[in-house]
Formats: sequence, structure tokens, C-alpha cells
Amino acid sequence: MSFNVLMYHEFRESGDFDSTKPSSISVAQQYQDALPTVLFSYLENFKAQMDYLKTEGYHTLTLQEIKDFYEKGADLPEKSVLLTFDDAFQSVHKYAYPILKEYGFHAVCFVVLGWLSQETQSFDPNRSIVMSQQELEKMQDVFECANHTTYLHMRYTNGTTEMQAASLEELKKDLMICGEYVDVPDVFAYPFGIYQSNDVKRLAESGIRYAFTTLPGVNTKETPLLELHRDTVTLNCTIEEFKTIVERGKDK
Repeated sequence: MSFNVLMYHEFRESGDFDSTKPSSISVAQQYQDALPTVLFSYLENFKAQMDYLKTEGYHTLTLQEIKDFYEKGADLPEKSVLLTFDDAFQSVHKYAYPILKEYGFHAVCFVVLGWLSQETQSFDPNRSIVMSQQELEKMQDVFECANHTTYLHMRYTNGTTEMQAASLEELKKDLMICGEYVDVPDVFAYPFGIYQSNDVKRLAESGIRYAFTTLPGVNTKETPLLELHRDTVTLNCTIEEFKTIVERGKDK
């Protein structure tokens, strides 16, 4: 038995988006970066993907169901998928949330607590703006939130991250602060998908029990709990490509 995990970030209507250049992020923390366009999804493609899941009778998993699968030997529905959305960008609230709610789907948002603003900003398709806490909390009927650090979601030009540079005590404190805000504090997603074996060890020492990578593939009972797989749903992902992702490994 196995399950698939899908990863999304940002959404745009096709006419509102320049796919030739990265999108500058706007976050409450003093940090500047740009989101690669490959991590976006067009609204019409996302609708088609969710419609496919609904039509084919897919079950959208909760994190508790994942825990029960590993800890209690519970079965998962044959057609099941975990929907994850990283960083809490405004477009998730504007575009993805209404569709998920209409279909009765469940999803997970990996939250960088220090990125959330105190006041809601106007939506700007030319920037990747992170939600306010109020916007995020309005989605609680669909989304549960998990840990994506408080202030350690930053990367350096040498390919490492602030999470890796932090001391163990700094990491523990940062994860604890975010954990006090999110619904599921012991479930984590690696910032930018960057990690090494020592990071896995440090997460375990910090009380994280499950961690999601950006490495594609299905998850089985043998998959290490701190190196769970996720498939990125990329820009212009066709419905045939999407089917291939969600159907892979379903008979295992």
C-alpha cells in the first residue's frame, strides 16, 4: 500500500502571469527572493486536476490518516492523495481554496510563520505575496497547517539554507514557535526541499516526526518518515501528466 503527495505553491489566471521571469516574493520577514515560474499553476489547469480527482473518486488525506498509516497500520483508501501547499501565498486563498471547498477536499498548508503579515494586503498578480494570519485562518474548514519554520526559510547563494546554518538550539526554538501556531507541529517540509543527512538527524532531535521533501515518488511503509516524497505539480502540467503522477504506485 502506498500514497502520493502533491505539492503546489502559487496560482494565476493565464492572462495575468508572465511565465518568462521569476516572481518576487513579498513576506513580513526581512527577506527577498523570487519564486521560479515552474512552481506556479494556471487556474484552469488546477481546476481540471481537482475535477479529475473528484470524478475519479479520490480521497484527500489528512495528516492524521498518514500518521495512523505508519503508527497503527491503518489502511488508506486505494485512491487517495495528500494535497500540500507551501508558504501560504495569497493566491492559494484566492484561487485554490474555493475550488477545494466546493469539492469537499482536505489540504495541508506548510506555513512559514515569520512570513505571515498582520494586515491583509491587496492581491497583486505581479508579486508573490504571502497571506495575513487572518486570511490563513479563514481557510480552516479546508486546510490544516503544518511546520515550515518561523524564520529559517531563507537560502544562500551557495545552495544552503538558514535552517542548516542555525544551531541545534536555534532550530529547536524556531520550530517550537511555529509549532505553537500551526495545527500539526511535528510535521515539517524542508525549506526549498534542501536537506542533508545531518538535517534529518537534527529534525528528529527537535521533535519533528514526519518531514516532506521535494523528491518525487510514492510513499510506502518503508519510506523514511523524515524523507517522505512529494511530486511537484509544475506550470502547464497537462491532465495526462497529472494522471501519471497520482496513479503511480497505487497498486503497491
